[in-house]
Amino acid sequence: MLFRSVLCEIRLGDQRFLSGNNLTLLLRQSAVLAILASGLTIALILGEFDLSIAAALTLGGGIFALFLSGQYIITWPRIPFTDIGGGAMFPVGWQDSFLFAFLAAALFGAIVGLINGVVVSYFGVSAFIGTLGLAGIVEGYLIRLTDGRSVALPKHVTDTAQGTLLGWKAPDDWSWKISLGGRSFQIDLGGLSLPIIAVTAAVILFGISFFLRQTEAGRRMDAVGGNAEASRLAGINVKRYRLAAFVLCAVIATIAGVVLAAGRTGSAVTLVGNQGSYLLQAYTACFLGAVTLREGEFHVLGTAIGVLLMTVTFSGLIILGVPGYAQTIANGVILIAALTFAGLARSAARRT
Repeated sequence: MLFRSVLCEIRLGDQRFLSGNNLTLLLRQSAVLAILASGLTIALILGEFDLSIAAALTLGGGIFALFLSGQYIITWPRIPFTDIGGGAMFPVGWQDSFLFAFLAAALFGAIVGLINGVVVSYFGVSAFIGTLGLAGIVEGYLIRLTDGRSVALPKHVTDTAQGTLLGWKAPDDWSWKISLGGRSFQIDLGGLSLPIIAVTAAVILFGISFFLRQTEAGRRMDAVGGNAEASRLAGINVKRYRLAAFVLCAVIATIAGVVLAAGRTGSAVTLVGNQGSYLLQAYTACFLGAVTLREGEFHVLGTAIGVLLMTVTFSGLIILGVPGYAQTIANGVILIAALTFAGLARSAARRT
C-alpha cells in the first residue's frame, strides 16, 4: 500500500493519494466488498464455494428498497373462490419501516442460504452447479418483483446511511511530511471522516471473526473445513454445519446489498451484483487473504487485508488513469495469482 501511495504521489504531484478525503472515499468504497467477502470466507473455510452471493446481494438491496418504499407487502394467501385471506400479514405501518425491511431482506437471504445448503449438503449437488443455478433463479425473481427497474430509497434513510460517525471530520491541519529515499512526501489527512457504512463493515467483520474463533460452533466449522471425515468421526454433524455456513454466507450477502443500496447508490438496481463484478472481487479478496498471515488458510483478518489491498490498488489505477478494461484484467490476474500462491502454500504445509 505504501508503494502504491508513493507511486501516486510521484505520478500526480498535487493530486495526492494519501489525503483525508481520498482515504474516506477508500473506506466508503471498501465497505460493501468487505461485508460480502467476510460472509464468503465462512463458506470457503468449510471448503465450499458459493456463486450466488452476488445475486443474494442484489436481492437484499431490492427487498429492502421494496419494503421501505411500500411496494412490497406480505399478505396472507387467498383461498380460491372465497373472500378469505389476501390481507396484510403484518400491519402496513410496520412493513415500510427500516427495521422490518432490514429483517425481511435478511430473511430472504436465509431462505437462499437454506436452499443452497440443502441442495449441496443433503442432496450432494456440486456447490458450483447448485449455487450458480440458484443465482439465476434469484435474479429472475428479483426482475419479476422490480420489473427490471431501480427502486429508490427514502431520502432520510440514504442521508443517514451515507453520513459519517457522529458527524466527525478531521481538522484541516492534520498533515505531516515524511522522507523516503531522499524525497519528501506530504501526508494530508485533513477532512478525514469515518463513513457509517465503513463502521458497519468493521463491526460485522469483528463479529464474524469472534464467532469463528471464540465460539464452539465457529471452531467446529473450522474443524469441518480442515478435515470433514475426522470431524464426522468425532461426532460433529458435518452436513448441518455446512448448511449453517451457506445460510450465514447468504444472509451476510443480503446485508451487503442493503449497505450498498442505502450507503452507496441510494437505490436498488437489478443485477448490480454482477454488473459491479462483486462476485469476482469477493473471491479475489478472500484468496488474497489466504496468502497473508496464515498461508493457505482462509480467515477474516486476511480477507479484510485482501479487501484493502484491492481497494487501494484499483483506486491507484483509477488515479493513474488506467482504463476500466485494464482494471478488470488486473482483477482476473490477481485472482489467478492468489489462487496459485494459496495452492502452493497448502502443498508446502502438507509436506511439513
